[in-house]
Amino acid sequence: MSRLKWLTALAAVGSLSVGVAVGASTSAETTPVMADFRAEIASESQRQCDPNHVLFRITFEGTQTSSDPRLAGDVRARVRSVVNINTGWGQTAAKVVVRDATTGGVKARANLVGVIAPDGSVEGVYVGHTTGPNAARLVANFNANQDPTTGAVTGEIGRDSQTGALQDAAVLTNACGAGDDNRDDDTGDDDTGDDD
Repeated sequence: MSRLKWLTALAAVGSLSVGVAVGASTSAETTPVMADFRAEIASESQRQCDPNHVLFRITFEGTQTSSDPRLAGDVRARVRSVVNINTGWGQTAAKVVVRDATTGGVKARANLVGVIAPDGSVEGVYVGHTTGPNAARLVANFNANQDPTTGAVTGEIGRDSQTGALQDAAVLTNACGAGDDNRDDDTGDDDTGDDD
């Protein structure tokens, strides 16, 4: 972008600052949020891809709690992980759906990607959206730990109390139409196939 375009953009931002009070009275929001989840293994398969790596496909089912009701409910995650069996390092990706515990309606959908450490912990990024008339985009750091005996996972969105005082940010926003971007069919299930 040329210097002139940058200056024009800065001038536009400066002119908008006069209307901040008006903008604050609208329904747009950007709000920090936190959530905790716990889920058990519902199904699992694995195959060795090469002498050093194993591909895991796991479905987790459990609950997610949050002071923000848009993020609280039953949670289901379809996870694909590849782990180096010699080092314990790996990568993971998942599709997550949060449903109302009473009605079963979809409250939120997200995709996550993360790094698996040899101790079984995972840290990564969680991006999705809530559903309904006040839909908002969710952008968050997350962390999780897997119980080596049961396989159950516990984790956090928007904070990192498991590893100390670090605060991993998470925000919900519908400012500038963010809640409308890339919206999935909120009535469908999340059981779409994915590629190896």
